[in-house]
Amino acid sequence: MLRMVMTLLTGLYLTFAGIGVALAQDKAAATPTKPFRIYMAAWRGCEEACQGFIDYIQESGVPAEVIVRDAKTDKKALTGFIDEVKQTRPDLVITWGTTVTLQMVGTYDAPDQSRFIGDIPSIFMVVADPVEAKIVKSYESSGRPYVSGTRNRVPEITQLKAMLEYRPFKRFAIIYNEDELNSKLNAEVVKRAADELGIDLVMLPMPLKNGKPDPADIPQLIQEAADRGAEFLYIGSSSFISVHDDIYTEAALKVGIPVASSYETSVTESAALLAVASKYSMVGRLAGYQAKRMLVDKMKPIDLPIAALDRHSYVINMKTAAALKLYPPMTLLSYAEIVNQPGQPGQSPQPGQSGQP
Repeated sequence: MLRMVMTLLTGLYLTFAGIGVALAQDKAAATPTKPFRIYMAAWRGCEEACQGFIDYIQESGVPAEVIVRDAKTDKKALTGFIDEVKQTRPDLVITWGTTVTLQMVGTYDAPDQSRFIGDIPSIFMVVADPVEAKIVKSYESSGRPYVSGTRNRVPEITQLKAMLEYRPFKRFAIIYNEDELNSKLNAEVVKRAADELGIDLVMLPMPLKNGKPDPADIPQLIQEAADRGAEFLYIGSSSFISVHDDIYTEAALKVGIPVASSYETSVTESAALLAVASKYSMVGRLAGYQAKRMLVDKMKPIDLPIAALDRHSYVINMKTAAALKLYPPMTLLSYAEIVNQPGQPGQSPQPGQSGQP
């Protein structure tokens, strides 16, 4: 009898214990996971890459709060961003562009690392050449314990070959901004690519007034490029030129020179003729994927390769092609994306019309 009672009591204890475990599991499941805090330092608003990142985080189910801070192209604002990051210590920092990344993360060989965000993990995006800028040591690994990122630039040699496929030429020009390190570095990369292909390059730096470029100087530089026999203009890596690409492309149309750009929006939203580019929305989504690997999969930044898109877009502005009477070869039409066709609504200006609002 005693054995039967003990057996019954033991069974009841195990049953109640099982219920207790189940209740504890249900309570844990009902308790929401504390969201990760992601701090994004933007340079010129939450544009396509920023929105692409946010969309990926939301769609992939990563429990995260994304805090966006906009520097509005003011380097001085970045000092405040660094202070805020150090005080709040988010789980991850996203830096947009070379200027923001260099100011907040620094180079791997900077003598005073205390000026930067330090041991807080970060991912950079929209950086033209992170190796040349010394943000990372290689594309296989950043070589830095807390830094990883993405690369979105189509190689300059590929850009020039695409321009040659559209229209053979012997001389072209690039206008670059010496106030942007990425723009200066990119101009040198373009020069090396031009030398490799045996093309003459006219290099025109933006004049600096009190250390800053003035968009009003762009038309004069484009006229100088025309006077020096440039048959093509190329917009390389430059946030300044990209922001003012309406002024740039309008001036180019007036002198009859086609513009090729590394920015898709120069074609889709302005009047550049062609672009071979990575869609910024996809660049942002790629950075979101890197963030997921770090936050959810617990990958260390130094163990992540610098991620790259494996597909790019070849975009042609047919309204500009018609204005310049430079229609694309039929071979390109089989795979290029055609935008702003004549007779359809579009934002590209015709010669003599302003592309500004």
